[in-house]
Amino acid sequence: MPRRFSIVDIAGKVGGKDKKPDRVLYARKGGEEAGGVSTNLGGEKISVEDACNLKTMCWGGPNIVPRPEWIKTGVNFNEPEQLYAFGLKAMKGATKAFQLVVQAYILKHLLFEGKSAKKAAKNQSKGGHNKYADVSKKRGSDAGWESTLLRPNEMIQRDILSGAIAELLWRCGDKERAVIAVPEANPVFEPPVRFSIDGLTEKLHLFRCTKEAEVLSCMKKHIYFFMQEKAGGLACLLYSIVLSKGWTDLKSDMQDQGDLPLIDTEDKITLCLSNLMLTGSATPYLHNGIMSADDDDATNFEFGDGKVGITSRNEIGFLFWERDEETTQEMNLGSRLKTPVLPIWVTCINENWGVLFNPNRDLMKSYSAENRFQLFYFSNTETKAKKDTVLTIDTRGNKIGNQMNDMDDFDEVVEDPVEKAIQSKWEGAMVDWQGIPMYV
Repeated sequence: MPRRFSIVDIAGKVGGKDKKPDRVLYARKGGEEAGGVSTNLGGEKISVEDACNLKTMCWGGPNIVPRPEWIKTGVNFNEPEQLYAFGLKAMKGATKAFQLVVQAYILKHLLFEGKSAKKAAKNQSKGGHNKYADVSKKRGSDAGWESTLLRPNEMIQRDILSGAIAELLWRCGDKERAVIAVPEANPVFEPPVRFSIDGLTEKLHLFRCTKEAEVLSCMKKHIYFFMQEKAGGLACLLYSIVLSKGWTDLKSDMQDQGDLPLIDTEDKITLCLSNLMLTGSATPYLHNGIMSADDDDATNFEFGDGKVGITSRNEIGFLFWERDEETTQEMNLGSRLKTPVLPIWVTCINENWGVLFNPNRDLMKSYSAENRFQLFYFSNTETKAKKDTVLTIDTRGNKIGNQMNDMDDFDEVVEDPVEKAIQSKWEGAMVDWQGIPMYV
């Protein structure tokens, strides 16, 4: 068995006798004016064949009805201008893992793209290269302009989500194409017997884009639907990712796992899906390049001479820890994901997903900056601490094993799985939680 990992209702009621009966309202947030969208959304109505393929690729078959947390949930931020305003309300299971991969793109656009990022860069330049190397000397992690940056207002939330999704879809489409799936009020085809109606998939309209700017423009037009709390934005984003990749390329990327769904029956996402979102390739492997098959390997390699992993250094990284050293090493996580271009890492730690990040984009360019630095950690886990979780990473000290040898009672040593994941990138690193009880 391959490894797995824990990762529309549309308001059709319109008041007023002057309103057309075939119009549907997408909810606006924060006092935005509500606008009607015709059931004739434009784009292309999804075909029966594509709808069946979508449900098969995502859930395992056209007769499967997705869980309510997919088809009744949008892509929602925490309250604007408050603690964790930069973060999505990722709750549990596969939807949480899925959203925390999206979260990495959101952080990229908040910290390093757009107007907010330009302002951040200006403030950072005033503080010098190591502005974010170590902020522990401040009065808690909430001091300084970095705290303001991580509390975006509603408009910024909307803009960074639009940019994040547009980039994600463009990457999944090999930077050649993207497809945005949005439902209308009514089904667009007569469902066959083998297809189970779920209230969303049979209503989709597809918007195909062949230019990057076109993707962003289309995304901005429909962003209110994706952000609506109970409109199925999560499932539509997943569908858009799969459609942007295309059936043939997706199955090819998945290699020996091409017949398996991206979301399994235990409500976990596969590495095929997380890698597709992070890298644009739906490989089920984490190693660098191509790993040749052993003579005694029972796997039938029909897609080349060996297992194709991560083919180039990625902008966003990935760190992994599963129970113990032996189990973790079996995944053979390579340096191309451990050492990304930007200081953002999606984490999968004991099947719990999160994101580590540092607002200094030059962190990975300086070995000296990596001696002692800080990483923000976010997994939308509720804690008693009313502040951002900021971890101080010190790579200069002795390895953990040396410290443990000096202790009289080994039973009192509590293993920190987040620290273990960080040590897979920075060997021997010490992690200080700044007084916050450790969590994943």
